[in-house]
Amino acid sequence: MLKKETLESLRRAVESMLVLFAIPLALLWDRFVIKSGWNFSDIFNVVLAATVVAFAVYSGATIFQSEKKDRAFEYLYSLPVSRFEILKIKILPRLAILLSMIVVLALFTGFKSSFGNGITYLFLFFISIFLSLTIHSVIIGLLGMLLLYYVYYFLHRILFYFSLRYNLRITGFLGLTLGKLIPALLLLIPFGIAFWLTFKKMDVKPMKLQTKTYYIIILSTLAILITFVVFYFREYLSWMQNR
Repeated sequence: MLKKETLESLRRAVESMLVLFAIPLALLWDRFVIKSGWNFSDIFNVVLAATVVAFAVYSGATIFQSEKKDRAFEYLYSLPVSRFEILKIKILPRLAILLSMIVVLALFTGFKSSFGNGITYLFLFFISIFLSLTIHSVIIGLLGMLLLYYVYYFLHRILFYFSLRYNLRITGFLGLTLGKLIPALLLLIPFGIAFWLTFKKMDVKPMKLQTKTYYIIILSTLAILITFVVFYFREYLSWMQNR
């Protein structure tokens, strides 16, 4: 099973690298259309970061694709291994490739900026896994990912505003880490709990009969966090304008 998942993860990585074809396209567009003199290294770094994002989301969202496609969840649950072992075998190859991509990106763009962005890439990877179990539509999945990313982004900005407002700002590497890590955990922890409580008890019954707890947790979490963001968003914008 580990070999199968490793090969599947490598396949997802190769498919995600198709994004790199945007580099020559961007250069041609700049040279013959807009003629703004884009720098190759800047284009390369942006497209490389987009490749990492594509793999993080794609590999996470498709972690159960073969089981859904072949209706093999019953086989998966019948394996003589624990549910935790199943998840470990599925996640670790994808996570190893993602971390390798983040390191490669850091070599080109600098480790300091890439570390903070690395937390964002890991957030996208795990949140896409936690959504993958119950979302089967590509469009709904993409919309869900966009919503969660913006909740994460604005949580990051508003928490940064609060740290300045109450003189709690932590500078340097620790501040960069906490600024990205705390909003990520505010979403990942409840979503991870909802995912695990559902996955560990799943059987061959229809999915809609097994996801009540999942939806209660994630919808409650989203309601609380979105309310928090909306409540303080105007105050945050006012602060931004007066900086």
